[in-house]
Amino acid sequence: MSEFLTTGSDAVDDLLGGGIERGVVTQLYGPPASGKTNLTLTAAVEVAAAGGSVLYIDTEDLSMTRFRDIAQARSDEPVEQVAGRLVVSEAMSFAEQGEAVKDASELADGVDLIVLDSATGFYRLERTEDSRGGESVREVARHVTHLLSLARKHDLAVVITNQVFTDPDADRDRPLGGNTLEHWTGVVLRLERFRGGNRRATLEKHRSQPAGESARFRITDTGVEDADER
Repeated sequence: MSEFLTTGSDAVDDLLGGGIERGVVTQLYGPPASGKTNLTLTAAVEVAAAGGSVLYIDTEDLSMTRFRDIAQARSDEPVEQVAGRLVVSEAMSFAEQGEAVKDASELADGVDLIVLDSATGFYRLERTEDSRGGESVREVARHVTHLLSLARKHDLAVVITNQVFTDPDADRDRPLGGNTLEHWTGVVLRLERFRGGNRRATLEKHRSQPAGESARFRITDTGVEDADER
C-alpha cells in the first residue's frame, strides 16, 4: 500500500499532504457529531477495500452496520470479505483499553492502520469521578506512546480520536490531555460542524504542512466525502 492512507475525502487528504501518514500518530479531536468516528470508519474501509488490514480499538460502541454500509458503497468485493480485514478490539473500561493497546503489539506486523476511538472517553470519566486526572492523562499518554512505537517500528498509521472540554480562558473547545497528548501526536486535526451540515477540518499540527489551513467535508450514507463548494 502507499505511503499515505486515504481518509475518503480528497480535500482532507490534500490538507494532510497526501492522507494519513505512516509512522506517526494522527489525532482527530472535536465535539460530538463533528465527524471523528465517520472519518476513522471511512479510512478503515478504504484500507480494507484496498487489501490492507485494520485494528480498530473501540471504546465508543462501534456500529458494524455503519462499517458494512460504507464498505458496500466503496468496494466491489463482498462486504464480508472487506470486513474480514478488520479486527475489532472492544474496551469497556480504562483498564481494558490499556490491555487492548498493549495487545496491539501482537497484530502490528500485519496491519496498515490502528485506530483508537476514543483515546480519552474513559479518561474523561476517571477525571470526573475520582479527581485522578493527572494520573489518568499520563496513562493515556502511555497508550499513545506505545502506539507511536508500533507505528515507527512497523511503518503503519495510527489514528486516535479525542474529546474536548471548554476552555473559558480561550473561549473555545480544546482537546482533552492538552500538551501532553499533543506532544506525542505528529498530526493534530480539529473537527467541527460547519454551516449547511458540513464539517470543517483544521490542521493544527503537522511536520510538513502549514498549520491553520482547513478543508470541508460532509458525512453521507457512504462515509465521508468532499463538501459541495458554495
